[in-house]
Parts: sequence; structure tokens; C-alpha cells
Amino acid sequence: MVTEKASQQACGGPGRFYGWVVVGACFLVTLTLGETFWSFGVFFKSLEDEFGWSRAVVSSGYTAFLLGHALSLLVSGRLADRYSPRPILLGTAMVASAGIALCGSVQDVTQFRLFLFVTGLGAGPIWSVPTTTVQRWFQGRQRAGLALGITTSGVGVGALIFAPLINYFITDFGWRSAFHYVGIIFFVILVLSSLLIRNPPVLAETNGKPVPAIYNLRVGAIVTRPSFLGVT
Repeated sequence: MVTEKASQQACGGPGRFYGWVVVGACFLVTLTLGETFWSFGVFFKSLEDEFGWSRAVVSSGYTAFLLGHALSLLVSGRLADRYSPRPILLGTAMVASAGIALCGSVQDVTQFRLFLFVTGLGAGPIWSVPTTTVQRWFQGRQRAGLALGITTSGVGVGALIFAPLINYFITDFGWRSAFHYVGIIFFVILVLSSLLIRNPPVLAETNGKPVPAIYNLRVGAIVTRPSFLGVT
């Protein structure tokens, strides 16, 4: 059992709840998902003009990204349940930013699809890690919905910010340099954010109240429970 004094120190001291710092950092993390998920359409015309690809061919690269992202979500969700968020996000920063930057060096559509697939593989934790971390910090607390809403809104805000920024990079520096800049920005945001994100000091209780036993069950145990299967 962690004492109340130790819990307060871990949360930032009496009267200060570190969970809101985590919310701000997690918002920045999901901001990068808006950067990757919704902003690559800005590159379409440049790639069509450079290689003579059709929109269907260019879109196939985005499809590869979605496939990688779907696979990564399955794995990253389990990792988020077992490990601290910081090393997961640092790994994401290295893998996904490398995939983005490599897109600036593509010479054919196969490379383009491969690099975006790698980007998708790295980007999975950008959703699962911040959302689960914020839910842990605010479990049983007031304004938990607000905290999660702020966190997830980063996706939309990221699209609003990065679409015009990427267009500026393409116009002034070329699409290849734009991919490099986007990769660097992605890496910097994730690394700096990860330094502020950690799990709450007490996961087994919230405000002195025990967490229901259901939260400690493994996935296999949950899906075989009669209540999950609809059996009364």
C-alpha cells in the first residue's frame, strides 16, 4: 500500500495533480497522429507530377500505412497494458519518424508503400498509449471525460495544423524535403512528450478506493466470462 504522502509526492505534491500534465503531453502525442493520418493527402499532387502515378497508385501507399497501423494497434495495446508508456513512445518515435523521412527518398511505388507501411507499424502506440495512460490517471476522478476528450482531440488539431504546414514545406522546399521535415517534427514532439508521460503512482487503487477486480483480469479471462458472452 502506498501512503497518501508518497502518492501526493508522485502526483506532483499536495494540491497539484500531475495527471493534467500527462493530458497535455498525451495531447501532443495524438497531435502527431493527425500529422500522419490526415495530412499525407497534401503530397498527392507532388507525387503524381513527379512519377506520373495515378491517384489510385498514390492511395495504395496510404493503404499500406493503414495496414501497418492496424497490426501495430493490436500489439501496442497489449504493450501499453504491460509496460511504461515512455519506452513505447520512444520506440514509436524512432520507427515511425524513420518511415516518414525515408518517404522523401523513394524512387518507385514499392518503396513508397514499404516506407508508409513501416510508418504505420510505428504509429500504432500513438493512439493506444496516450488514451490508456490518461484513463489510468483519471480512473474514478472527476473530469475524466474532459481529460480523455482533450487527449483525443489532438488528432483533429494535428490535421488542422500540419496540412497547411506541409503544404508550405512542399511549396518552398520541395516534397522530398517536406517528408524529411515532417519526420523530424514527428520525432521531436514524441520524444519531448514521452519525457513527461508516466503511469500514475498507484494503479491498484484510486483515491483510496480499490479498483474492481475486473480491471485485473487478463484478456482471455474477460472474453470467456459469462457476462461478456451474454450468458446469464
